[in-house]
Amino acid sequence: MGKITTILFVLAILALVSSAAAAGVTVSVDSATAAEGKTVTLPVKVTGASNLGAMDLVLTYDSSVLKFSNAELGELSTNGLVEGNELQAGTAKISFADTKGINGDGTILKVTFTVTGKKGASTDIGASAQAYGLDLKDIPTTATGGKVTVSSPGLGLEIAVILLSVGAAVVVFRRRGE
Repeated sequence: MGKITTILFVLAILALVSSAAAAGVTVSVDSATAAEGKTVTLPVKVTGASNLGAMDLVLTYDSSVLKFSNAELGELSTNGLVEGNELQAGTAKISFADTKGINGDGTILKVTFTVTGKKGASTDIGASAQAYGLDLKDIPTTATGGKVTVSSPGLGLEIAVILLSVGAAVVVFRRRGE
């Protein structure tokens, strides 16, 4: 009975070690609706980061709907650097490194696009990522993309200015009539 107990104990330890090694980080890109001709910033979030030192992220999208503008670090990175480029129309690569390591869940990057599509257009944002620990070893990574849908051109501020101007004119004319 001693050998069987020992074998079971070793198998249990191996199962725990392999499940700990398999634990990785999940990367997800948010979805958004954005006005035609404006910019949209998509948060890129991580879940389960533990001593995350660097990541390469590739985003794919319909180039008739979006054009990559830039990427910046999110709130989780306290000592990082980020670089992003559009490799070709419809594909952007973003790389970042953080010398202190990132732990926890939250926004790791903010990716900004210019909306080039017309109202009603949309594009899925495909995402693939490779993460590395502070020890430069690969971290298993799962990535999920988002979606951007184009809304009417952003006229909110322009309409507010027009309504404010009309309101001010009404007040002026009423006071003159008193």
